[in-house]
Amino acid sequence: MYQGKIDFNDNLISEILNEDFLDNNKLHCISMMIEYMLYWTSKNVSISDSNKRYDFLSYFMNNVNLAIHCDSCKEYCILMASQETIKEKNKLLDIIKNKDLIINDLYKKINENKDLQLKYTKLEVKYEDLKEQHEKTINKLEMKISQCDSFIQTIAREGSNKVTTTNNTINNIRNQLSSTYTLDKLEPKKLEDTIREHYTERDFFGGQKRLANFFFEKVIKTPDDKMLICCTDTSRKKFKILDLSGNMKEDIEARSLCDKLKVPTQLITKEIYDKVIDKIDQEKERLSSDDRLRREKLLDDTMRAQQVFIDNMNFDDLNYNQDFMHELCVILNV
Repeated sequence: MYQGKIDFNDNLISEILNEDFLDNNKLHCISMMIEYMLYWTSKNVSISDSNKRYDFLSYFMNNVNLAIHCDSCKEYCILMASQETIKEKNKLLDIIKNKDLIINDLYKKINENKDLQLKYTKLEVKYEDLKEQHEKTINKLEMKISQCDSFIQTIAREGSNKVTTTNNTINNIRNQLSSTYTLDKLEPKKLEDTIREHYTERDFFGGQKRLANFFFEKVIKTPDDKMLICCTDTSRKKFKILDLSGNMKEDIEARSLCDKLKVPTQLITKEIYDKVIDKIDQEKERLSSDDRLRREKLLDDTMRAQQVFIDNMNFDDLNYNQDFMHELCVILNV
């Protein structure tokens, strides 16, 4: 019981012999006395072996009324217990007084927990949706990959055939084009002479379609029974020509051809138009003022000539040459 208790010494005994100490610590006196006695008994030392111990016990037994001291200690214990009870009561009163705040705080926390639970539920649902979408996307991608693999294998199998087909197409186009008479070799003066010699008033009134056929017959067809240009894609108006070195080149919407033909064609077209208008004017002068039907006919001829003149002059303008370009694609298609 007293093993290791090194603080029970002469100083503590001196404090116990002090009256004030006994008066202020009545509750501890008895326990100290008993411990004091038991301590020295455990050491096999008689209480009478020490004058100090004897003085202490004599003082305690002779100067202190033990019964009164016990009553005082009991009152003191009751007082301490009452104070503790009052403290606990005050704590309970504080809790009751603040119960509304406490309850509101609890409700607030409960609501916060409900909100968190709701958010968690929504997130969980969203996660499941995203997971499902992810799985569907993966399945679609795997299907696409499988289709691409099949497509690549098909291309690999047919590759040699396509190369052969492409080579055949290129050879066919080359066979249609003249390597001797090329578009680059056309001379403006020679073109002008050819058009002036062969382009008639009838061709003039034939409009853009007739103009395309005229170019095919008198310019595009070469003396070696080939062509200066051919059409390889009518829907996209793609043409092919050979340059001076024999290299195949693409001529979109036959722009190279139209650039070569533009100046001489517009020159001869203007000459023919002027002749047509002169003839109409001369006939008007010979008519009498009473010949209204003939005058109306000549007026219609004038307006028609003006419209055809405008169309033919704009055979190279992409905004006005739909008839010319369509006809040229058809007759030059290979």
